[in-house]
Amino acid sequence: MEHAKISRDEKQIQTRLHLINAGFHLISEQGYSAVSIRNISKYAGYTQGAFYSNFSHKEEFLLTLMKSQFEQENAQLQKIMTQIDSDFSSLLEKLELWLTDFFQNDEWLKISIELQLYAAREESFATEYKQVWQTHHEQISKILIQLFSHYKQVDAEQLEAKILEIISLSYGLALQYMIFKDDLNKYIQIIIQRLIGQI
Repeated sequence: MEHAKISRDEKQIQTRLHLINAGFHLISEQGYSAVSIRNISKYAGYTQGAFYSNFSHKEEFLLTLMKSQFEQENAQLQKIMTQIDSDFSSLLEKLELWLTDFFQNDEWLKISIELQLYAAREESFATEYKQVWQTHHEQISKILIQLFSHYKQVDAEQLEAKILEIISLSYGLALQYMIFKDDLNKYIQIIIQRLIGQI
């Protein structure tokens, strides 16, 4: 009896993952307004009923996409920070590799723009969007505080400004690279050199 319950739970997790992956692909390719729940469900190989058994509405689905991406980013960066006591150049090398993947993740960057635009137009969605973004900001802040504090004493006010600058710079340059596709290393080195300068 217990085995059947676990299987059902696993199946639901699998369904959610398939729907999320379908949403990532379709929204990045066609834009938020062009993608319907029917399209997402069909692309994932499920009925609309399967969608609604996992998500109450399209906005909840969007927030889940966002949370999923942010959780992945946070986990990856936290893993890199476990190497903080190792050689500094090795740590920077790992950060450069992570930034390379981040800059080349066109699918997420396009969705990020779509979510920001939708939040700018829909006040109710904006409230929930801000909460998810704030949680992500707090997690990234913890990681960057860990990095800055390891190498240098910085007061809280300076830290907040440094963190905001690094996060804004990373997203801004990633979006610029997504459009121009010119010299990836140039963009990454801007962030790395800024980090070194902050430390």
